[in-house]
Amino acid sequence: MTLKQLEYFLAIADTGSVTRAAQTLNISQPPLSLQLKALEEELGVQLFSREKKNLVITEAGQLLRERARAILDLVNDSVQDVQNLTTERRTTIHIGTISSVCTRLLPEKILAFTKSYPHVEFQIFEGSTTTIQNHLSERVVELGIIREPFNASAYHTVPIRDNSLGYDAADYFTAVGYPHFFEEPDSPVIGLESLRGKPIITHRRYRDMLVNACRKKGFIPNIVCQNDELASSLSWASSGIGIAIAPYSSALQNSNPKLLVKRIDCPALLSRAFLVWNRGSELNDETRAFIALF
Repeated sequence: MTLKQLEYFLAIADTGSVTRAAQTLNISQPPLSLQLKALEEELGVQLFSREKKNLVITEAGQLLRERARAILDLVNDSVQDVQNLTTERRTTIHIGTISSVCTRLLPEKILAFTKSYPHVEFQIFEGSTTTIQNHLSERVVELGIIREPFNASAYHTVPIRDNSLGYDAADYFTAVGYPHFFEEPDSPVIGLESLRGKPIITHRRYRDMLVNACRKKGFIPNIVCQNDELASSLSWASSGIGIAIAPYSSALQNSNPKLLVKRIDCPALLSRAFLVWNRGSELNDETRAFIALF
């Protein structure tokens, strides 16, 4: 397996077509097809399934795509770090973050930081809490911004303070769906009992929390869809499948103006975001200074 093969593979994965990938890479199609075939034979797995004229990435292909991007980013960073040894000293901070923090709070933190540390660059990896935890364990990132629940004993933790959520930084949960799913469409707040019998869409990590809270109210929620990305919950709610359950800061990413976003009045349904890093890891001065912003 070569870096060039990984670059070719990512081009095919991003375009979904050998022809389009060849155009993007400005090479002819036959060599690209041969490189893909050689890579699949070396790994002993099928990276794409062929459906009509399109290539659909397999589960093995998705894993390789994630690792290939990390590998190429590491190679690029290494080249830059080596070159910087002979020029101006530069430092890169690698951060894995959930999308809700990446789009709202992280930009203002980075802007404030770079005014005092102009020699610092950032590599940002967006994903789910589980993906970011994997990045931390594999040392792809030094810092992670993840959401409860997670094993806090594995990390040093600092709560993410969001003034819009109150002093304790707790992110209340919301119900997101079309008006016909709600008994009182005009009310901005609903009780947990209002979800009884309604089709529910939830992130897999929140299922147990939701079920336990509903059981205390005397019912079992009708969960029709579970997923690993909050963006999927919002997309499925927009398709009319049911009511998506999501933290408020994540629900803000909803782009469908027809969907209602209602706060669920239930103290048991709260989720805080944390800045975390591995216990025992050695952080440079710039990374510690960035942590201090939180």
